[in-house]
Amino acid sequence: MPQSRNFPLHQSLQRSTKGKVARRVLETLQRFRLGRTLISMTTRFAISQTASTKIRDVTVHYSTIEFSWLKSRFEDTPPLEPTTLQWIDEATENSVLWDIGANIGSYVIYAGLKKNMKVVAFEPSPFNIEFLSRNIWLNNLESQVTVVPNPLSSDVTQAKLLMKSIEWGNSGSTFGENYAENGQPIEVEFEYQTIGFSMDQALTWLGLAQPDYIKLDVDGIEGLILSGGKTVLSKVKSLLVEVPEFESGQLLVQSALKQAGLTREKTAQHNEIWSRL
Repeated sequence: MPQSRNFPLHQSLQRSTKGKVARRVLETLQRFRLGRTLISMTTRFAISQTASTKIRDVTVHYSTIEFSWLKSRFEDTPPLEPTTLQWIDEATENSVLWDIGANIGSYVIYAGLKKNMKVVAFEPSPFNIEFLSRNIWLNNLESQVTVVPNPLSSDVTQAKLLMKSIEWGNSGSTFGENYAENGQPIEVEFEYQTIGFSMDQALTWLGLAQPDYIKLDVDGIEGLILSGGKTVLSKVKSLLVEVPEFESGQLLVQSALKQAGLTREKTAQHNEIWSRL
């Protein structure tokens, strides 16, 4: 017999007093047809909620749901990632940005609104891509942003996307290899098999615009992805990368960027900025 599987509730629904009460109410409603109808209608209503915030001087709109990462991905961006925002602020107007590991799109939206950038957003998580697409639409950026729902790797490959969480807005996925930013295996909560390809293959096969800027944050396999982007990297003006914590991952990142003729310009927290000086 196949092992029984299910989708666990968010931890806040299991630990907090409010969450526990809400869960009991929902479990009671689930037993009745009218209750199931109410839950369905409530879910549709909840998933349609929107909010607005300011990221620096830019007003952005986003989809949000209680007990999720969706709000913090936008509200916490200014204090947590000032280096990334400053890097976008200093980019050339109307240029092309590839955001590899776009999540639900906080930097995609900011770059599109602030600098009128054309953005290619790479995000393979099925739990993030709906909200990435919703957020693009809420900010009227559907003509500026192209969503690529496939992971990147060093070459074309069929492999598993491994995910440590199915929560909306969460991170920590890996493709083709099971290690995180610290070099250790992740505890897999969900997985599915898909097709990945390299940056150079994405450029030629998909007919994407050559990026002027690349933001790369994929929680561990940054070096693997960069190794498949020799053509793309040879023409990039500047790249912001979240560097892995383990030495072999760091060396792979540095080797690929040095070979591309880029120079490390700035290090801030967990990010490095490499530019063509």
